[in-house]
Amino acid sequence: MTMSAAICRTQEAIQLDLAKNEPLENRRKIAAGAAKVWAREAMVAEWRESGRKGVFTRLDAEVTAEFAEEADDRKRQQTS
Repeated sequence: MTMSAAICRTQEAIQLDLAKNEPLENRRKIAAGAAKVWAREAMVAEWRESGRKGVFTRLDAEVTAEFAEEADDRKRQQTS
């Protein structure tokens, strides 16, 4: 069964909320990791749902997510 981008983004938001508000550190880390996985799945789903032709692999999604994460880190460092 393939997941829709909307479902993936909803799950990502739930996990991000847990990562912020969970009282136990290890559970926050697990939730943050889960959020990253859901974000990657959402990118794959968005690509699939867009109807584009071509190959978009999980590796492509991981690389894209890594670049986005690095950009977010740079923004946080600039504002700190």
